[in-house]
Amino acid sequence: MMANDDISKLKAAALYVLNKCGEMDFIHLFKILYFAERKHYAKYGKHLIKDNFCALERGPVPSFLYNALKITVGKTLESPSEELIDLSKAFLPGEAECYYFIRPNEKPDMDELSIADIRDLDESYDDNISVSSLLLSKKSHDTAWKKAWEKQHNSLIDSYDIALAGGAKKEFVKYIEEQESFDRFLA
Repeated sequence: MMANDDISKLKAAALYVLNKCGEMDFIHLFKILYFAERKHYAKYGKHLIKDNFCALERGPVPSFLYNALKITVGKTLESPSEELIDLSKAFLPGEAECYYFIRPNEKPDMDELSIADIRDLDESYDDNISVSSLLLSKKSHDTAWKKAWEKQHNSLIDSYDIALAGGAKKEFVKYIEEQESFDRFLA
């Protein structure tokens, strides 16, 4: 389960991306968020969004957001949490005939996003919005995805592997691990 603050930030990031174009397919939304997260985490050692990315066949997918969007488009989930239901209300099914298109139902809460968050989201959007879904899926099959996929299909992608795939040096990832361990100890 994600913390409420983490859900608010995830919601803001997804709505920010969707409000830039009005409507997009799941693959574009998920990959834009993934590439922004990968770059941000590798650069700052802090998550842009704290959703768990899973290695699905078409690339990394933020699992909590994916479950919320399934609710939005009418796919039933067994016993969805109130948090998932609340998040799903921030989105509307797309106007395309395919069920996997989504559009925003509200504006993002910009207080949730830092200048660095917005910059990384904008760069990822600009780099990926015009790429076909097929090529975007292939592009997202990076070392982090491959490691999780080879371990077990549909498994969780280790966030440290995401940082490495984003260009972080091993020494920096070791520092991230130490800091996150220290943060967990203090919590």
